[in-house]
Amino acid sequence: MRIIFELLYASLYVSLVQNLIFNGGYGISEAVRMSAKPRKLFPLAVFMAYFSVTVSAICAAIELIPKFHSSGELFHVAVFSAVVFAVYILTMAVVLIIGKIQPKTIRRISIAAFNTLVMAVPYINYRSAFTFAQSIGSGLGAGIAFIIAVLLINEGLKRLDLNTSIPKCFKGTPALFIYTAILSLGFMGLK
Repeated sequence: MRIIFELLYASLYVSLVQNLIFNGGYGISEAVRMSAKPRKLFPLAVFMAYFSVTVSAICAAIELIPKFHSSGELFHVAVFSAVVFAVYILTMAVVLIIGKIQPKTIRRISIAAFNTLVMAVPYINYRSAFTFAQSIGSGLGAGIAFIIAVLLINEGLKRLDLNTSIPKCFKGTPALFIYTAILSLGFMGLK
């Protein structure tokens, strides 16, 4: 029961308090692009959650090795990046063996695997000294955070398009960046 609570705690921590989306550049650019086409959100979110949880679990298991645990930060970053790459290669091998996968799906898998969100989760788990269950919860929370961010950005896009009081020079991308910056400040204020 304690492990379940640790998993839920870490999941909520990452999705609501830490909100990795707004701490990484590629994550936010992907969230903005997905917010324009929210029907494509679910497949990408599933792949991001898959990579976040899988990479978190593997990195947490590696972290249990005493020699690895006591090594430096640069070594950790290199190993975490290698784990992301290895999980991506194995996933692509399985997908290609299955066959009949659309090129769009393969592209989504690639985007999800090398998103800053997925790359940041194992490092945050390491820096926060999360347990194995908390690491898995953190990965799950990262996937949930991506969905929440995309849905909030989508809602902001709708409201910005309908707002006639925005000056012409701020319409479109500048207004979206200002909205996203204010949204990220709000999430960081939850800390």
